[in-house]
Amino acid sequence: MHKRFRRLACSVALVAATLSPLAQAQSTVIDFEDPSLTGLYFPGDTFQQTGFAMTQQFDFGTVDVGASLGAAAPTNNPSQFYFNSNDGYLTLTSANGQPFSLDGFSAAYVPLIGSTAPALTLGIVAAGENTAGDFVGIIFGLGNTTSTTQGSPFFTYDSPLDFGSFTDMLFVDFYLCSITGSGFCGLATRNNAQFALDEILVTAVAAPVPEPETMALMAIGLMALTAVSRRRARARQA
Repeated sequence: MHKRFRRLACSVALVAATLSPLAQAQSTVIDFEDPSLTGLYFPGDTFQQTGFAMTQQFDFGTVDVGASLGAAAPTNNPSQFYFNSNDGYLTLTSANGQPFSLDGFSAAYVPLIGSTAPALTLGIVAAGENTAGDFVGIIFGLGNTTSTTQGSPFFTYDSPLDFGSFTDMLFVDFYLCSITGSGFCGLATRNNAQFALDEILVTAVAAPVPEPETMALMAIGLMALTAVSRRRARARQA
């Protein structure tokens, strides 16, 4: 009887493990079009869309259409987008805490109208940490501080060659920094690191959920194990 009990338990566990669904990868686009996102965000504020959380860092940001930025608005995006002011940045995470992949995004330089800062070449940075504890980052040239009278166009970055290392990410930060001949982020941007984000392409790993068939099988298995246990108890009493 003991051998039968053990064999049945192993069989139930094996079948349940076989039928249990694997985690599913879900691709989505964060486009900031939800009207409920429209508004002003201060450092520490978090908003969510399509299963992802975005936290405003260091300075304020907004989600709105270009008209809200006046002359500084990007020139080729009539829809809503995210705007980051001064030298702040935005942190992207999965709302359910699962790892995700960053597959691309669109960005534009938003000049500080009337700025008297020295000429700086600026780049949009995407940088974060993956589940292995490794730092992953990339930078794309985006604009320069000599453009202080009108906005710049959005540019799209989505080449698999650029984003192939952005897998199993725990978080990704977006920010602007200076690009010089000797490296990146070497010069102070003096509140000129303003940018807009839109169409963030992400792939999330959803937590696995047992299917009804799997749960039913496990329930049947538990019932069978209970019955065997009761028969053993009766046999001992007899």
